[in-house]
This record gives sequence, structure tokens and C-alpha cells, in this order.
Amino acid sequence: MTIHVSLPEALENMIKDRVESGVYGSASEVVREALRRFFHVSEDDNNFGPDEIEHIQKVVGPRLEAVRKGSSKLKDGEAVFNGLDDLVAE
Repeated sequence: MTIHVSLPEALENMIKDRVESGVYGSASEVVREALRRFFHVSEDDNNFGPDEIEHIQKVVGPRLEAVRKGSSKLKDGEAVFNGLDDLVAE
């Protein structure tokens, strides 16, 4: 089966980097491996069921894409947890 998809330049560059590094022989191999990993989800691997994973992907996916496009920024996780520690200590 052949499927044509459009990718953001950042993803295209990541795929090219993997092929150029010699880890993969072609862009198709990179995409196949990424899709295998994306769809390989079992309850043994984590504490989430399929519905929960789908919800997480719907919530996180758009936010991650916004970060990649530069229209949003990630917060420093360590700073967030330190702030929580300070709240708990009060």
C-alpha cells in the first residue's frame, strides 16, 4: 500500500537525519518504525487503557504541535515541581 502524507519541515528533517545517520535505509523505514511504536500500546506497558491513551493523544498532540511551530512554549518541569514542593511546604 502506498500512502502520501504531508509532513512539517521539522519532521521531514528528523527523518532525513535518521536516514543520513545510517540507522535506517530509507525514509519509509523511519516512518514504518515510528508508526509501529505509535500503535504498539498495551495495558502491560502502562496503566492506561485504549480510551485513556486516545484522550491523552488528543490533548497532548495539538499542544506539542503548537510547541514545534513556536506558537507555544513548554514550561520547565523541574521549576513546576519545585513550585509544588514550595506550596506543600507552606
